[in-house]
Amino acid sequence: MRSTKLAVVSVLFVAAIAVAASAQTTVFVPGNATGYFGDRAEMIVPLVPAITLNVSGTITVTYVSGTVDLGGVITGPNGIFWNEGNGLGQFPLQEARGVGGGKVNNFGALFGVFVCQSRVQHKGFTAIDGTKDATRVGIMPGGLFFIGAGKTFDVKESGTLFLGINDAGHVGDNNGGFTVEVTGP
Repeated sequence: MRSTKLAVVSVLFVAAIAVAASAQTTVFVPGNATGYFGDRAEMIVPLVPAITLNVSGTITVTYVSGTVDLGGVITGPNGIFWNEGNGLGQFPLQEARGVGGGKVNNFGALFGVFVCQSRVQHKGFTAIDGTKDATRVGIMPGGLFFIGAGKTFDVKESGTLFLGINDAGHVGDNNGGFTVEVTGP
């Protein structure tokens, strides 16, 4: 009986260590946090740091609640369809692919970018578009990716996950935001 109790206590102790080894946080991403990405950004609102890892591993982002009001258009974390027309305008996720205008399937959606630790720790780093003259060291748009209601992905190095909203232009009238849960190793 004593050895059975000892085994159960040992299993619970190991399970507690495994739980303690993972990081979990709840993050609010305001509706105007676009990171100054896109071609018509009127306000410089940095992306939101969600989790910082000192090791490689798996990150999971899960939508919890909230909506974003994009100046009269309300959306959830997956965004909405928007026709930007004849090639005018570029949203952050379009900037990541080097395209602009036309049909946008994820206007107002939650997006992310994982930035390596050496870049985040570089003097002058700001969590905004590094291709504009607004910062000495910023985030390169090619790394932006769609998260929507949830995403699990692996990272191969230490760094920080930043989150934002896929909108460009008049973000000053955006309201609301998304609350998400982020877990990592």
